Amino acid sequence: MKPDPKNVQSLFIARYRHKFRVVLLFRIDDPATAQGFLQRWAANVNGGLSPAGSYAADVEAQLDPVCHFAFNWPGISLLLKERAATAQGLDPDEVGTNLEQFFTEEDHAPNSNSVVASLDMKGMNAPENWWTAGADQSAFHIAMLCYFADAAQKFQGLGKIRADAEASGLEEWQFPDFDDKALSGEVPAGGILHFGFRDGISKVDIDWEETGTPGKSDFRELLLGYPSSDYRISPVDPGPWNDFVRDGTYLNLAWLYQDVAAFNRFLRDHRNVTAPLSGQADPEEWLAAKMMGRWRDGSALALHPERMPEPWDPSNNFGYRSDPEGERTPLHSHIRVCNPRDQGLTHVNDRRFPKGPPRLIRRGFSYGPPLEGTEDDGKDRGLVGLFACARINEQFYSVVRWIQKTDFSDHFDTIRRGRKRQDMMFGFRGKRQAEATTYIPAGSAGAAPLELPLKDFIRYKGIAVFFAPSVKSLKYLSGS
Repeated sequence: MKPDPKNVQSLFIARYRHKFRVVLLFRIDDPATAQGFLQRWAANVNGGLSPAGSYAADVEAQLDPVCHFAFNWPGISLLLKERAATAQGLDPDEVGTNLEQFFTEEDHAPNSNSVVASLDMKGMNAPENWWTAGADQSAFHIAMLCYFADAAQKFQGLGKIRADAEASGLEEWQFPDFDDKALSGEVPAGGILHFGFRDGISKVDIDWEETGTPGKSDFRELLLGYPSSDYRISPVDPGPWNDFVRDGTYLNLAWLYQDVAAFNRFLRDHRNVTAPLSGQADPEEWLAAKMMGRWRDGSALALHPERMPEPWDPSNNFGYRSDPEGERTPLHSHIRVCNPRDQGLTHVNDRRFPKGPPRLIRRGFSYGPPLEGTEDDGKDRGLVGLFACARINEQFYSVVRWIQKTDFSDHFDTIRRGRKRQDMMFGFRGKRQAEATTYIPAGSAGAAPLELPLKDFIRYKGIAVFFAPSVKSLKYLSGS
């Protein structure tokens, strides 16, 4: 059995050109009226095909508003119970028993003690500092992802959605510090995010037909309902729950603040020590590229180790096998940590991920005004990340853990304290026993590597886990 593209919410298999993006979070008070809301707005969910009738890298259709839906487990349970009360339907308890515990069980929720300890979310990253004051994270029953072409379309669209939601008894969790009173932002000019890097270069190429083509990722990295010997995706046992989750995906929402001023100061403060190593490149640009693994224009260091190419090179056809000690792309640069490609993992991780390192379908947007210079203006800015996958713990949480502690590959044994290092861009420097410095090989024989004290450049402001059902199961939940 293979996925049906018409049954997949298209956000997860295509990229939209809509400039404005909004995440609305709702609590269900009356499941029956909530179903009416879902029935009306589910008509705006694109089923996953391009106008030509095939999988698309970009949706080129007319830019009408588009929305998508995802639900936490309490929200799904309420809707399943309502469906079962009016017609023979799925038993929520049976469905929940067969799904991943990191989605269904309160003891494994993102703000639970076990997950918080595993991800090292403490201090300013701790759950008590997430979301807004007094937020009941279990009440984020519905996440409605909205895409608008322009500001006028956004204003009109949000007005209609909110009026209907209020009439349907849905309580919206609002964010007063955002102009839209919701997690909202836009695609920045040129795709340049707050740290100055071009976004959208690295895309997961999904193997929808199970061809085994090198460089492509099995569709089971994304979709539930297709368990195999290599992908023990819940639910493994056969039953009606398999039909319910098939062609759906887990959606992990992460709200991150970016300290742009601190990042710019870091580059400026180490300009002089970096200059002798940067060759013809600007020292600050060279250091930024080494930390990210790409030049700011998006060109990969693996392909262009000396300087930013002209014109820029969007190619993703590269690996790290020929760079085992990180002389071109440092071992704990951001893109290498998040996707080690052909680098090789530890024996334990090879057994966990026999088809290669875990992949995430990455969506999301930046928020807040841009900032240049090294002085903070006190304004909130960052990323709202949407990460889709079929296994919350094995994919999303694994990558978050790798960012904090680079012990997932034997290659880190080639550098000093390699298994205690962190992603140079996104690590938490207060992690116990972490080696919070850069390790950038100098490039010349016998020269000492560049080890600079790293700062906290990001902070988590919230994590939530949802399930984005298939188009068919969305209709089921809505009572259609």
